[in-house]
Amino acid sequence: MFAYSIYIIDTMKKILFAFVSLLVAAGVQAQKTHPDISSVLVKATVDPSTVKGPIKPMNAVNNGPNVGDDPQQMEDFRILNIPFSRTHDSTVDDYYGHHLVDISDVFPDFGKDPDKESSYDFRETDAFIKTLLDSGAKVMYRLGQSIETHPEAKYHIYPPKDYKKWARICEHVIMHYNEGWANGFHYDIRYWEIWNEADLDQNSDRWKTNPRTWAGSLEEFHKFYEVVAKHLKKRFPDLKIGGPSYCRILRDKTYLYFPTFFEYMHAHDVPIDFVTWHKYDVEPSLYVKETYMLREWMKQYGYENAELFLTEWNYWQLKKSGSESSYEYYNFETRLNIKGAAFVGAVMCAMQDAPVDMLMYYDFRVNVDSFCGFYDPQTRKHMPTYYVFYAWSKLRGNQCDCVLEGGEGDIYAVAAVKDGKTTLMLTRYNGDNNTCNIATVNISVKGYRPGEVVYCHLTDDRHNYTEIPLFPAEDGTVRVKLCNNSIAIVEF
Repeated sequence: MFAYSIYIIDTMKKILFAFVSLLVAAGVQAQKTHPDISSVLVKATVDPSTVKGPIKPMNAVNNGPNVGDDPQQMEDFRILNIPFSRTHDSTVDDYYGHHLVDISDVFPDFGKDPDKESSYDFRETDAFIKTLLDSGAKVMYRLGQSIETHPEAKYHIYPPKDYKKWARICEHVIMHYNEGWANGFHYDIRYWEIWNEADLDQNSDRWKTNPRTWAGSLEEFHKFYEVVAKHLKKRFPDLKIGGPSYCRILRDKTYLYFPTFFEYMHAHDVPIDFVTWHKYDVEPSLYVKETYMLREWMKQYGYENAELFLTEWNYWQLKKSGSESSYEYYNFETRLNIKGAAFVGAVMCAMQDAPVDMLMYYDFRVNVDSFCGFYDPQTRKHMPTYYVFYAWSKLRGNQCDCVLEGGEGDIYAVAAVKDGKTTLMLTRYNGDNNTCNIATVNISVKGYRPGEVVYCHLTDDRHNYTEIPLFPAEDGTVRVKLCNNSIAIVEF
């Protein structure tokens, strides 16, 4: 009995030793991934006398307010001072109606005569465009079709049977909204974009079996784009005709879709007034990288004078190849929280200094594919991204010089000056979820003399554009404390 007890004790010791060893190993592993809690010191020096150029319209969006669903959206659009709205996927989920914007909706029977007013149905599109313009935004009209994601049914994403006729239909759409044709309007809509994401399903030949945006080859798209662009530019030489809103650059190893597009257009003397592309990612530096890649290709093929617009973008953490994942739930959640908002602010700030002319966030529609970061989809409460867009609207006038020392890859800044008033937007974005420290930013504005309290409006996990007083030091500097994922707007 005594020997048996000794055996039991010895066995328990071995089990306990093994358990403690596991805990120690886990502790060592935990230490390797322990969040960074060391303090971060950053110096921001702003020089209002050194002007770099205008503040760009980084706060444009896709689509706009739905006054029938929520009248407050119209007021919000005006408050945010949204400069442009792109009309794409406007008919998805019948958010604005059943038959609008898409060519197949405004010209429902392709067999009819494109010169006859009776061939067109502009009713829902008229109401939608009027709402956008009444909100104070300008319109970029996407000529083409909305995405079709159902695997068993495809309707209007096939290459048109007659490219020239399709171009003539687009001509009459423009005539309706700019020249008053068919009881139309004189809206002077300047930007007309041809199609959307024809390259989306090219890399895996999915376009042959389950296409979503263009059920044809890129060679067919090149010819289609040529016919439409030449026709519209000849008919409307003063308007801006562009595209192609491709969406795969860094996501495909070959990177060839845009170069082959430009090569074809250059060889066939196709005019391009503006170039558009789409990107969904989580790292601001990759957005900047693609911008420079596009500019280099545009220069190489003779389109260096064209404007460059990112017409769709948002937070999107991509799954690893072949993995099973609930990433989409994480993406939807992030777009609505402070991390998603900090990402938006970081991209806006980073792209202000990149060779791009405008960003168009996708999307303003509430509760459609969960891409809208402005509102809670159930309560319509303003979410943090709403306040980031409001902060950007405060950057008026011209961008002035702002130098950051410290906080590399973490802190982003843009400063603006107008009528002697200097405004600084600071964004701290931590994409790896592994920081829980405070960043102290010491701000120095050249020419500013210590005086009254400076006010900062802070958005983070505890504040929604909350006014915070900052008390200048004797040398005129002010100090802002930023936790991870936060946005501050400071006005001098």
